[in-house]
Amino acid sequence: MSAVLEPKAGSGPSGAVNVADMSSKLAFSKKIQGGNKSHSFDDNVDEIMLDVARDICQLFDADRLTIYTMSEDGQSIVSKVKSGLNSFKDIKLPLSESSIAGCAALNKRFMNIKDVYDDSELKTFRQILRF
Repeated sequence: MSAVLEPKAGSGPSGAVNVADMSSKLAFSKKIQGGNKSHSFDDNVDEIMLDVARDICQLFDADRLTIYTMSEDGQSIVSKVKSGLNSFKDIKLPLSESSIAGCAALNKRFMNIKDVYDDSELKTFRQILRF
């Protein structure tokens, strides 16, 4: 695993990197690397994802986590792992600009949203984005 440390715009003279930012990124990288040592290559991927879901939530200070896979037809995503939910029913979402997971999959990018209930924050990503 590798981490990219880039200076943020306006982070200091000549783009100097903030030492606190670098330290937190390094600690984050070490935590992720350390989390996968208990599994072997023979383990089932689904079991590994279930096992690390709690740790991933802690890393990102998230209430819950859903991991999706692409559907066979490539037109939607289907939930693979759900934490914090009592339902075993799969969630299937179309690739769409209107849902958070569908938008992230459609654009092939992550979205770090602090409050999914804050419509003004959602609009910073896409005007039609809803939770």
